[in-house]
Amino acid sequence: MKIRPESLNSQLANQLESLYFVFGAEFLLIEQSLNNINTAAKKFGFDEKASFEVDGNFDWSIITAEIANTSLFSPKRIIECRLKTGKIGVKGSKALSSLAANIPNDILLIISTGKLDMAQQKSKWFKTLEQHGGVIQHWEISSDHLVGWISNHMANISLEANKEVAQSIAFYTEGNLLASMQEIQKLKMAYPNGKINTQEFLEQAQEQSKYTIYGLIDAALFGDAIQVNKIYNTLLGDTAMPIQLNSSLYREIKTIIDMSIEMHQNSDINAILQSHRVWNKRKPIITNILKRHSYQRLQKILLLLGRIDRSIKGMDNLNVIDELRTILLNLAGKNQWAQ
Repeated sequence: MKIRPESLNSQLANQLESLYFVFGAEFLLIEQSLNNINTAAKKFGFDEKASFEVDGNFDWSIITAEIANTSLFSPKRIIECRLKTGKIGVKGSKALSSLAANIPNDILLIISTGKLDMAQQKSKWFKTLEQHGGVIQHWEISSDHLVGWISNHMANISLEANKEVAQSIAFYTEGNLLASMQEIQKLKMAYPNGKINTQEFLEQAQEQSKYTIYGLIDAALFGDAIQVNKIYNTLLGDTAMPIQLNSSLYREIKTIIDMSIEMHQNSDINAILQSHRVWNKRKPIITNILKRHSYQRLQKILLLLGRIDRSIKGMDNLNVIDELRTILLNLAGKNQWAQ
């Protein structure tokens, strides 16, 4: 049977299935579900666990033998199988289907893997797991739903509802769920009673972001060339910076281009900002870039970011460091290209 991730804990509180299969695009969410299942299993007396990393060449008889062996220490045991991919081969498919259909009462079988395509979700072994246990799929959290996800996790640890704080965390962690969770945990430590001082948090977040990629992008969008150079020079020591900056800047400019097109269709700028879920503190920044740069100029920047991406991957020959600096300064209004 299928179990929605948000329903897993309530299901575990009522009963424990003999099999759980957790898969999806978000590693952190998969691990959270696995931890919840293991915690519940201990309450049901499953005190011993054997774990296996499974690839296409795995010898499934090892698991069969493990299940057949009687434990000297615990009458109930967990057998955990972490599939490296959903491509387990014909032998693996048969073995996993057989295991799922013949689980002893004293065994809890937990299986996990990453994202599966539709063909893999229609395979015989997948259908067998679904028939004999609980299947939990974790979808990738889109930027549109990230604020809601953060708000839910804040509520789960008794932090008061605060959309501005959730938006701020979403922006500065940009889809990195582990980083988002760390920020939420920091919030709980800073405000143990759950009541967040919004202004204090936003000021601290802005201060901490000044010398990050996101602070760099905001400085460029707002038109502060001096700050752009200052932050850029500070970040040059990080070898991963060009990749992260180019990726983040590409997404940002693509969204701003969409807003620029809507502006030329005589849409109200406040309505545009609202529809694109621009949080309040960034509205002046985005408004500023929309007023200072034309759609054509932004499109030119986007094309250059595409070339920089190819250069990072060795498929073009641009000087990545110099080109990224030039783009940022152009966004900030310095050394602009000819119209």
